[in-house]
Amino acid sequence: MENGRNGQAAQAEEKPEKRMEAMPAEQAEKPEAEKKPGYPMHKRRYTPLYTIIVFLYGILVKLLFFMKIEGRENVPKDRNCILMGNHQCLLDPVTLALCVPDREIHFMGKKELFENKVLGWIFRQVHGFPVDRGNMDMGAIRTAMGVLKEGETLGIFPEGTRSRTGHMLPLLGGASLLALKSGCDVVPIYIEGSYKPFHRMIVHVGRPVEMADLRAGRMNRETCDELTRRMVAEFAQLSGGKSLPPAEA
Repeated sequence: MENGRNGQAAQAEEKPEKRMEAMPAEQAEKPEAEKKPGYPMHKRRYTPLYTIIVFLYGILVKLLFFMKIEGRENVPKDRNCILMGNHQCLLDPVTLALCVPDREIHFMGKKELFENKVLGWIFRQVHGFPVDRGNMDMGAIRTAMGVLKEGETLGIFPEGTRSRTGHMLPLLGGASLLALKSGCDVVPIYIEGSYKPFHRMIVHVGRPVEMADLRAGRMNRETCDELTRRMVAEFAQLSGGKSLPPAEA
């Protein structure tokens, strides 16, 4: 009898190991380095005002500006991300929205836009929230982090304001900080031609910026500066150098 009980105990001890061996590889916890960036993408809400604005704008730019979008396949399909665009026109946020018709984007906008009651209401209805461009607005960064953790996609314009020349302005450091803290992919999008009325628009969607090595190290000023340099280089490549200001004589 004692031998029988010992045999049953031995079998019981072996069962957990067998269950672990039988567990499918995809269910086992992945090492940190193998985990995908970002969070599972939230199902699209189809917010009425957002949907109407994007739909009408899409028709307008195709008819009047012959808009062409290149590289849509570079946006992660099953994970959320940060879409980072250059800023030349007030309607650039809607242009970013056209690049990802399978989701709705949440946007940072300068706080001055929200001081007008009508504009503020409209921006909030289309998932906008204010940011103080003159300071490191940690409140806006926390809001952005909350948006990303809920599986939503975030759109930002790291120049902080519109360019009047077609060349990009220096990128603000808050964009790099947010990109590193969030753990999400950052997809650069260069919008060409939106600063000129009735000029053909071409939207170049790039591949996510490589930053795995930066996230593996300590987050500090040097890390953020390096990511900013990489973002500038990505925009320059997407634009064929058009994003960079002309060299001084």
